[in-house]
Amino acid sequence: GFCYGVKKAVELAEKTYAENSEPIYSIGPLIHNRFEVQRLSKIGIKPVSSVNKVKKGTIIIRTHGIPRKHVSEAKKKKLNIIDATCPFVKRVQHLVKELSKKNFYVLIIGEKEHPEVKSLISYAEKPVKIIESINEIRGLSDGKKIAVVSQTTQSLEKFNHIIKGIKSKYKNAKIFNTICTAALERQEEAEKIAREVDVVLIIGGRNSANTARLVDICKKHTITYHIESAEEINDRWFDNVHSIGILAGASTPKWIIDAVISHMKGKDWLWKI
Repeated sequence: GFCYGVKKAVELAEKTYAENSEPIYSIGPLIHNRFEVQRLSKIGIKPVSSVNKVKKGTIIIRTHGIPRKHVSEAKKKKLNIIDATCPFVKRVQHLVKELSKKNFYVLIIGEKEHPEVKSLISYAEKPVKIIESINEIRGLSDGKKIAVVSQTTQSLEKFNHIIKGIKSKYKNAKIFNTICTAALERQEEAEKIAREVDVVLIIGGRNSANTARLVDICKKHTITYHIESAEEINDRWFDNVHSIGILAGASTPKWIIDAVISHMKGKDWLWKI
């Protein structure tokens, strides 16, 4: 279910709605779970694609953070700003800014199109490089003062693999493992459970990076199904299956997890949560 950052963001959004009569918007989806975003939208917290779409009222900065220029635009428009950026993401934003100021060439291990990575780029004082695979290290020029950070939801295995390549090229590179501790714990738990069961069900948004990591990890060890809700479950998946593991991404609300567990209860399976 919800990690600390997501839980805090949802509670902050609900509190903001309860205390304000003006319109409330999140810049992009507050979290990467469409059902929870729909629920928040129904109570009055509407996602919009940019600050330009907002004339007045309150904006909530999504858990992944937003580019700095969007914050500046909101201030110019005198909008009320509520910052729901995950504390782990804020730490990396600050780190990118400080390293860049110290003339490091910052490498960010992450996905170019992920909103968190886009927000991190905006905090750099100088150009940065996004590394999605180890192959992208080859194109880097020698002689640079290198520092490395990671998207907070990155796979530890992938991070370590890329870091190995960076260290072989840049002996003095400064390495910062900025993967969220909750994400790391979930990845470790996913690996453990996947080794013990016949099938794993992973509940989470299709656009959720941390959920995607869990899927990738579990697929290496056993049959794995990624679902967004209980409605997607096909009971035939579990024919001749003796044990099932159930995992959820960090932005999956409890009410969705409960619905999945309710569906699975009463079936003659051994399952782990």
